[in-house]
Amino acid sequence: MKTKITFYKNPNIFPKSHSGRKIKKRLFSALIGLIMMFGYNTTTKAQTTLVLPNSNEGSSFIGPFGNAARKLQFIIDDSLLTSLVGKNLTSISFRLPASTVDSWPANALTMSAFDIYLSDSVEPADRQLDFTANVVGPQTKVRTGSLVIPAGALTVGSNPNNFSFKITFSSAWQYTGGNLLIEIRHSGTGISSRSVQAAPTTSTGYGTLFSALWQSTGNVLQGNFIYVEITADGPLGVSSVKINQRPTVYPNPVKDELYVKSDKEFTFYTVYTMTGQMVVSEKTSGKTPLNIVYLPAGQYILKLTDINGTVESIQFLKK
Repeated sequence: MKTKITFYKNPNIFPKSHSGRKIKKRLFSALIGLIMMFGYNTTTKAQTTLVLPNSNEGSSFIGPFGNAARKLQFIIDDSLLTSLVGKNLTSISFRLPASTVDSWPANALTMSAFDIYLSDSVEPADRQLDFTANVVGPQTKVRTGSLVIPAGALTVGSNPNNFSFKITFSSAWQYTGGNLLIEIRHSGTGISSRSVQAAPTTSTGYGTLFSALWQSTGNVLQGNFIYVEITADGPLGVSSVKINQRPTVYPNPVKDELYVKSDKEFTFYTVYTMTGQMVVSEKTSGKTPLNIVYLPAGQYILKLTDINGTVESIQFLKK
């Protein structure tokens, strides 16, 4: 049962006196104390995932996991993005071609730089072999720094293979409509390149609904469009307050390890600052505590995604 707390502005509830003001102040303080003691949670809409393009062709492209530094652009027409309007884009992921025998990488590796920029873009039909010319308006850097890829992060065994490794953004970016441009600038893997599944330039929709280009050390070239899964969720706003309802987290305040108490099975968690900046986004399983020892002291919002895609939001305090 959902509990909704509503504040009514009614002058007849309390007399206009010093004692009335004191009573209201004490009630408000008590409510805030309960929220801080038990925390709050909300159930939000399930995460949205969108795979582009919506097909399964057998081509491939090195792109994001090349052994040397590369710059890539993905240009996507707004007609393919209607399910994302008004939502916060939080990650992208790629998948291995169905013909791939082994998961990748064989051993964990770190790319020293993997930066992602999002912006509006020109129409796919108007794409030029010029990175700057394709950008409309300001570019927002949503991810920066190194990228750690665990051993076997990109999995095999299905057709198509799963988008099993999410590259999460440092800060969410709200998509409000219009054509979308995703730009990746990376340092290279430092080992042999790994191709991912891509739609060839002869695919239906290439050049009209989506397009791509890339550059390594030479000229800017047209490229196959890499299949990309975009993950998004709703805004962080809380529509109602629920006191002492599941799931809960403990201890709260917390110093190093945060435990979640719930009947649900959560598979993914994301931590945001109170201003909406994403600070961590990782997989989780079972009753394993969440390691947050590295977070600076302050208040945070923990978003938990269960096996059905339902998202729960809980506030906690880091000591």
